[in-house]
Amino acid sequence: MDKRQILYNISDESLEQMIPCFNPVVRNYMADEIILSYTYDKPGKVAVMRNGSAKLEILNSDGETFLLEHYFAGDIFGEFFSLPISNYEYLVTAIDDCEVVYIDYNHIIKPCENLCNHHSQLISNLFIMSAQRTQELSLHISILGQSSTRSKLTAYFKYISGVNSNSSDGYFEIPMKLTDLAKYLHVDRSAMMREIRRMISDGLIEGGNGRYRML
Repeated sequence: MDKRQILYNISDESLEQMIPCFNPVVRNYMADEIILSYTYDKPGKVAVMRNGSAKLEILNSDGETFLLEHYFAGDIFGEFFSLPISNYEYLVTAIDDCEVVYIDYNHIIKPCENLCNHHSQLISNLFIMSAQRTQELSLHISILGQSSTRSKLTAYFKYISGVNSNSSDGYFEIPMKLTDLAKYLHVDRSAMMREIRRMISDGLIEGGNGRYRML
């Protein structure tokens, strides 16, 4: 199933009609600027990445950060999508300059008086996006459960090769910096790079500089 976008099947005309209903707020952020910082709580606002990219990291009580996921244009994030884990703080940080649209959660879940079709469509999109986000988080947990750096890399490469291959020769691009990939896999970056070189030497993958192919 293709990744659902928040405005899927909503026309430009319908979008114009929705603006007064949702009263969105648009904000711009510079690279490395913190966009959101929140703990698990009842949803306040739903954030939509209009352009640019960002990353979500979890900060535990010991001050350690763990990379959870990335956001690109069309993705949504915020308290609504946080994990129900107490004593954890969620930090969304801009990777590059980006623009974010904020919509009040209550404006989404409470249909307007006219019960507009586009409002129902947006709620449906939000539901499907929530399910897809759950699948992505389950995949991440599955990868982290692998017993070695090689098995984590193999599981991740197999997934990315299936969803992010952009050429007929089977090569795929890793959608993050290698430093962030090490954080995502929760492994040491130097050890990860050594393992990637070993996997190339063993004939399991080929490529380099964030572009690889499974063999």
